[in-house]
Amino acid sequence: MSTIDFIYANFGFLGRILRRISPKIDDDFEAAGIKIYPEAFLSVIGFSALLIFIIAISLLILERLSILKFITPLYYLPLFILTAIIPAVGLLLPKLVASNKVSGLKNEIPFASLYMAVMTSGGLSPYASLLRLGRTELLPKLRKEIMNIQSIILSFGLDPVSAMEKAAKVMRLREYRELLLGYVSIVRSGGDVLHYLYNQTENMFKEMHSRFKSMGENMNILMEAYVIISVLGALGIYMMFVVSFSLPETGIGFTPENFFLFSFIALPFLSVVFIFLADILQINYPLSKTKIYLVFASTLPLSMFLLSQLVFPFFFTALPVIPQVVDIVYQLKDFFGFEDGTEPALGMFLSLTVSLIPGIIADHISLKNERGVFEGLTSFLRDLVENRKMGLSPEKCIALLSRRDYGRFSKYLKLINSKLKWGFSLHQIFEDVKDQIKSWLSQVTIYLLVDTIEVGGGTEKSLDTLATFAESINLMERERRSYLLPLILVAYMGSILLTVTIVVFIKFFQSGATGFISVPYITLARILLTPLIFHSFMIGIVTGKIVSGRISAGFLHAFLMILLSTLTIWIASNYSLILVRFEATAR
Repeated sequence: MSTIDFIYANFGFLGRILRRISPKIDDDFEAAGIKIYPEAFLSVIGFSALLIFIIAISLLILERLSILKFITPLYYLPLFILTAIIPAVGLLLPKLVASNKVSGLKNEIPFASLYMAVMTSGGLSPYASLLRLGRTELLPKLRKEIMNIQSIILSFGLDPVSAMEKAAKVMRLREYRELLLGYVSIVRSGGDVLHYLYNQTENMFKEMHSRFKSMGENMNILMEAYVIISVLGALGIYMMFVVSFSLPETGIGFTPENFFLFSFIALPFLSVVFIFLADILQINYPLSKTKIYLVFASTLPLSMFLLSQLVFPFFFTALPVIPQVVDIVYQLKDFFGFEDGTEPALGMFLSLTVSLIPGIIADHISLKNERGVFEGLTSFLRDLVENRKMGLSPEKCIALLSRRDYGRFSKYLKLINSKLKWGFSLHQIFEDVKDQIKSWLSQVTIYLLVDTIEVGGGTEKSLDTLATFAESINLMERERRSYLLPLILVAYMGSILLTVTIVVFIKFFQSGATGFISVPYITLARILLTPLIFHSFMIGIVTGKIVSGRISAGFLHAFLMILLSTLTIWIASNYSLILVRFEATAR
């Protein structure tokens, strides 16, 4: 007997209680594709909450009876809170899984509709097109739905049309339901399936275009909210600490430890929340670019070593250090003329830069290659259609066009032509080329092209349809970037405003303008400026995610923001000298 079976057999009443709270949870499980009996799942959730509640009660009793004197309310209060959270999370989990499933499928369904339209124009039925589409890993969410349709056919003995109808009715994605249910209706009424698929595909891409526009508006709101919270929130925390630091008699009790807790844990956590929100609201493609993050991760050990030598020793004197490494930050401070107290901020800048530079280079190369390949592929498809109209076979068209320049796509086109001459099938060629092309849009477009030629014979109409939609996708991607690009200015202005405000505030204490208040300036500068650099780094990462849809795009923004913050600190350190030189030049 498994653990779930044991819990359900002995604590099934907990599952039945939770099921009454959410009577539609069966539909949520079916929509999410979770293969567990809902009542058994809820029994496990209820048992977990009950177990934690018993532990919390036990700790409370031990504390009240003074049996274990080290127990404080901090031990059992979080457990009581967790007791309430676990059932809520358990009831919401199927909805969240179904929502995530729908979100991924929503981005894939227009390409599936395009594939069905192109294949149907070549003589293949829509169901057979779906079966072929289920063989590729380019559309993972749709692949699961196709497998679900096949399982319905085998389990219930239904025909493909009825199985598609049954699968569509439990799916909460409108586009998916309309595509399959519309097809079922057209088949049963004897209508024109090809015309329906063309119209449906065109409508889906128009709606996708509208989603890009609305996404730009959502990202604008999200960016403004993040800048307001991150800048004003950070300023509030900084001000509270400075008041507590300079006026201990106020009783605020905001220690440096608490300040670092907020600066290095609370504010970064807030940034992670906004990254998560941006990922939910954005239109993302299935293929992830893990190599860029592997490059970034490979530099983290060096970055952590530099942090342990250039930053931590200024706050934790007991840490072992290498004098030659620590001297680097002092030499930079003296060489560029930074003031005392800026050493750990410079160390933070150097430590983060070591990890950011390789990531910036890797992301730039990857992005430039992706865009270049897809733009070249789009131009190639249009030329392929025009040459196909002249009566040439698709293979001869590819051989002829391989002599032209299509930018970064040219080398892949020449490789395809070379393998065609050697007698390789188009499917074999696609599998070889797919691993070299990292752009998901390019991969799925080439896959559509290969199946259009292999299955449908590469008719003029099917190729023209593919080329038209590839051009529309390319245009949408350009418009997507144009919608989001102005948001960068908001983030940079917020980061600069935060840095300038904090630096001016520190200079205010250094100048003695506070009068009777005596503040150790160097200690204050070290405590305030070090997390300021890290916060600028996090603002840059979030900016990259919101503007470009990729965390890796934030590497460049993070570097520029910490560079601007460091430059602002340098200007503040050399303000008098810069002013004297400016006046001398003016004379």
